[in-house]
Amino acid sequence: MKIMWNDAKITGYVTSVTWAGSAKQAARTVVFSVAYSPNDKNVKTLGIKLGDKIVFYPGYPDDKKTKFVGIITQRERKSEMGELQYTATDGMMHLLRSSGTYRFVNKTPEKIAQMVCRDVKVKTGSIAKTKMPIAKIFFQERPYYEIIMAAYTKAYRKNKKKYIAQMNGDKLEVIQKGKVIPNFHIRQGERITESSYTEDLDSMVNRVYIYDSNNNKIGSVSNSNWIKKYGIFQNAISVDSGNGKTEAKAELQGINKTANLTMIGDYRCVSGLGVIIEDSRTGLKGKFWIENDSHEWNGGVYTTTLELAFKNMMDIQEEDEEQIANSAGGSSTTTSNALDDVLNQARAWIGISGSTNEATQYYGYNGVAWCCIFQWSIFNKSGHGDLFMGGGKTASCSEVTQWYQARGKFGTTPKVGALVVYGPGGGSHIGLVESVSGSGINDYVSIEGNTSGATGGLAARKQYGNRRSDVYGFCYIDYPVTTISVGSGATISGTSKPVPAGLQQSGICPWDYTIYPYWYSRWNSDSMQRKVADIWNAKGRASDHGIATIDGYYLVAVGSYFGSCGDLISFTLEGGIKLNCLVADEKNAGDSSGSVYGHWQDYPASGWSIIEWESMGGSDYSNSGALLNVSQWQGKKVTAAINGGRYQGL
Repeated sequence: MKIMWNDAKITGYVTSVTWAGSAKQAARTVVFSVAYSPNDKNVKTLGIKLGDKIVFYPGYPDDKKTKFVGIITQRERKSEMGELQYTATDGMMHLLRSSGTYRFVNKTPEKIAQMVCRDVKVKTGSIAKTKMPIAKIFFQERPYYEIIMAAYTKAYRKNKKKYIAQMNGDKLEVIQKGKVIPNFHIRQGERITESSYTEDLDSMVNRVYIYDSNNNKIGSVSNSNWIKKYGIFQNAISVDSGNGKTEAKAELQGINKTANLTMIGDYRCVSGLGVIIEDSRTGLKGKFWIENDSHEWNGGVYTTTLELAFKNMMDIQEEDEEQIANSAGGSSTTTSNALDDVLNQARAWIGISGSTNEATQYYGYNGVAWCCIFQWSIFNKSGHGDLFMGGGKTASCSEVTQWYQARGKFGTTPKVGALVVYGPGGGSHIGLVESVSGSGINDYVSIEGNTSGATGGLAARKQYGNRRSDVYGFCYIDYPVTTISVGSGATISGTSKPVPAGLQQSGICPWDYTIYPYWYSRWNSDSMQRKVADIWNAKGRASDHGIATIDGYYLVAVGSYFGSCGDLISFTLEGGIKLNCLVADEKNAGDSSGSVYGHWQDYPASGWSIIEWESMGGSDYSNSGALLNVSQWQGKKVTAAINGGRYQGL
């Protein structure tokens, strides 16, 4: 092996190296230690810093092509051992830790992968070609890695090919998962030094509900033998067309079998690949798939430890539900799609049972009373965890009740989407109101977890006569309402971005602007800002009210809470004024007067200015002299916003 630091070879200074990866963690790491003794002149001190480049060749000198490329992300001084330990992580971390909101239409998974990698400046190498356009797929503030895998999950459900995303050097690759290492066997007595074998139910799915694109249940598939023996472990999928039976069958998972072995080191054994194994001690014989790998070089000895799966499993990721509103013209308000998301998730989990189930596993706490855990998991699984106690997490019904009471969001009239609580102080049990038939305290139907009907509890639909009678009251949840606007002649639909209650705003400020013609040619050529500017230039540098426009959309800069460069956003101002905008730049939250909501202004009032205009004032050579005409909006505050995802030309 060989390890390089900023193009300097440091192999001779390294006392140990561990190179590791996982089929589901995606990013690979190199952890290495060097001797450290600042008072000993015979021990060289390397000035390795966070962010420094590390290149590692695990097969050197026989293989000079396979390499890890990353940067130092952690360093630790171990004084008792006289060592400094460094951790380097490859470029996948940028896709795992960067998030975005996108709405793709008729794009293939390979095109989606290339687009999101371009936005986060990650190079791409071999990207598996599916040639399967996805009619529509939406993501709200999702890690880029999950966006890529969700797109390929769509392809997998049609072509049955499993995929894995990984870094090859400094480039992202998406390849078929599970290809067997050619001309290679792991045999007892030749390579294996230690091995073990386990079975568990952690990944079991024995019933799958199928929903169409309108969230209507259209069918299900199940394995009755598994259900009879182990109880129900349920999942749900949605399909754009067809009955979804094939896709649902692919979701069924049986007993999870894993094996671990330690062997004489071989750098070819990495996560995502398949291997042929023959080990009579554990009975392992045949083809297995590497889920986790760890390669260690220490004291001149190289060993490899593998966690193996008996089945080739893909890292399945799902798309987000998009809030859609339709209108023939003007503007209107519809029921909240967030409410639909929450209720549909609750319905999908009706029937789960036992003190260890999908909801408790999602929460991360098994073997306890789980009625409140069930509700928390419903909101978070549906993508609306912020609506449950403002994003809080608890398994206590009392804490939920007290939280909503303290905010004046509690009463005795049932409302759809409210949390119903039972017992003294609302501390005994909790459910979710699915429908109401009147204003009386018992005039509702609810979906509740941990009810009677199965050992360890059951999730079920409950109504008057077959549920608890000690109703204490209802916790009211402010579901965001999806609105639409047609200011530019086009309807923007997408993700509601509620303006936080109590957010101090300046209102529309006439001097919160940037001179767009001045900045047009100054953006870096590969930036999203420049791509937007080039479209504006190609379409004739249009404007309205002294504001640069593209297809009637006002060009603006906003804080990261509302969106990123290239997004379409519909803002609603006080008085119901609708402004359809295209984000041409992003406000820097790191500025002394900045935040995720915008920049602080003291006019017309002191507060956060949410919208910064791309003004037509000045010239290509002057960043002064706005020709902005926003007097009709001046001082009006933003009351609502919808992020419609990417402008279709980007």
